Parts: sequence; C-alpha cells; structure tokens
Amino acid sequence: RSPMGGSGRRTIIGSSHGWLVTADARSELHLLNPATGEQVALPSVATIEQVSPVLDREGNLERYDLSLHGDDPQPYGVDELRGVLYLKAVLSCDPALGDCTVVLIHNPYRDLSFARVGDDKWHWIPSAPREPPRYSDCIFGDDGALYAMDLLGGMYRYAIEGSCATRDMIFKETSPFVAYNGYLSKTSCGSVLQIWRVKRKTRGEQEEMHTVDIEVYMADIEKQQIVRVRTLGDYALFIGHNYTCCLSTQDYPRLLRNHVYFTDDDEYWLIDSKDNRRDVGILNLEDLSATDVVSPQPWLNWPIPVWITPSFNKIHK
Repeated sequence: RSPMGGSGRRTIIGSSHGWLVTADARSELHLLNPATGEQVALPSVATIEQVSPVLDREGNLERYDLSLHGDDPQPYGVDELRGVLYLKAVLSCDPALGDCTVVLIHNPYRDLSFARVGDDKWHWIPSAPREPPRYSDCIFGDDGALYAMDLLGGMYRYAIEGSCATRDMIFKETSPFVAYNGYLSKTSCGSVLQIWRVKRKTRGEQEEMHTVDIEVYMADIEKQQIVRVRTLGDYALFIGHNYTCCLSTQDYPRLLRNHVYFTDDDEYWLIDSKDNRRDVGILNLEDLSATDVVSPQPWLNWPIPVWITPSFNKIHK
C-alpha cells in the first residue's frame, strides 16, 4: 500500500533532506520518507495562528475559518483548506539526524510559521506593523538561522529561539514588480542566489503553463545590490516545491551544468487545474531551451511533481 494513502488523499507542499511534507484529507500535515515509509505527524492545522476550527452541534469538526488581516474570516471545508492555506514547507535538516525545524510559507498573506518535530503547535512569526512582506521562498543557513525572501527580493534573517524568532532585514527590496515565482539558494562557496522564473500560459484545447526564462542573480549583501549571473558554470539548480538547491556538477556528474531543473509550483494553477499538463522540465540557461525529464508525462498531474533526494536514515531504528 502506498504511504501516500492514495493519490487523491495527500497533497505535497514541500521536499527537504529526503522527506516530503504532505497534507491529508483533513488538512493535517505529516512528514513522509518515501524511501523508508516512515511518517511523522506535525502539529495540528488548528494551532496555526490564522486558523480556527468550527464544530457542529455534536462536537465534530465541520470546517475551518481562515482569518484575514482586518477582514471577516473565510470559511473552508476540512479538505478544502489545505489547497488554500499551504504554499511551501522546508526543513532545517533530516529529522532522523536530530533537532529538525519545519517552516511553512502559508496564507492568508504568505506568512511564516514554524514548529520543531515533536512540538504540539505552530509558532507564527509576526511581520512588521506595515504591510506583510509576503514571502516567496526560504532556506536555512550554515549558521542555523532562517533566511527568507519576499516577493520584491528583500531578504530577512530569522534567529529562531524557543517559540520566538527575531528578524533582521539583510537585503533591500530590489525588484520593481511583485514576482510570485522567486527562489532563494546558496552555492557551495556561500554565494547567495535569487532566482526569478518567467512563465507563459498557452491557449488551445487545454491551457498549458510553460517556463520560458529563468533569471539568476547573485545578491551582494555588503553592497546591497544584485548582479545578473549569465551562467551557472559547473552548477545546476533545482526549483519547485522542493528545498531550492544549487548543486555542483563536479560532485554530481550526471547533472547537466548550467541547467535549471524545475517542477510546477504555481499557487493557483496546481489546485484549480489538477488535470492539466504540469510544467516540469530542464532549462538550458545558455539558449533557454527546455527539455522534458521524461516523455510522455501522463503520471505527473497529481499529486504534484517534486524533486527529492532519497534518504535511508530512520528515526525509529
């Protein structure tokens, strides 16, 4: 029996260190290692700051209300909430190797919440009093801190202590427009990369989404400016619902140098168009040509495709 519990029962919202972060039919989150079959329940969705469970007269869960800043809460079905609430999840490390923190990027406004594996609740990271930053991606640094990028390219460092996180803005917003398909990564030598993905929707019998360009910039934290990276050299990038990573093709010689491996992660396209073609492929940054990972791809529709590096470590040995 599949540990996913059937293709219609789980959605995938993240992939890190060999583990998937999945949401079940009650919008509850679980860690799943597809290589070993191990699963770990994460804190209940009802403990997320903006979510309130609503019970019927018999005390059974009827729906969830999602609070919006300054507006009336919006009601969602128990199964429906997961498609609206969760945008991406990343892990600080392999849960089998020690203290692991899970970070969610979630709605209503691309907020951040975190929990350690074994915690009983999610901890919301409040934003500044001004308009929320609205995050597009986040990664963990070598110093153990969380680094998050907003939709305008601004970057923030969060030091997580206990149930709180202190924020420092480390890089100013540089994008002249809001970009929903932005990613954050680091090279093995420590360079910070901002990756911006350009998509185009095609018309026909069935609408299709295609990645047509990927722009890579190096963020110079000291000078507070970005520099266009025309070639990745001996590196390859992986973007999508996975933990955004930049890998050396010298360490992994079967990867294509100066290529970006991408999967579909569009916030609305994934849920509203489950039967459509998924935007999955490999983009050559030299000439912007894209090729399929495999062809044809009838099995890629649902659950959503995601990159994963298998881990055979077990929590319970």
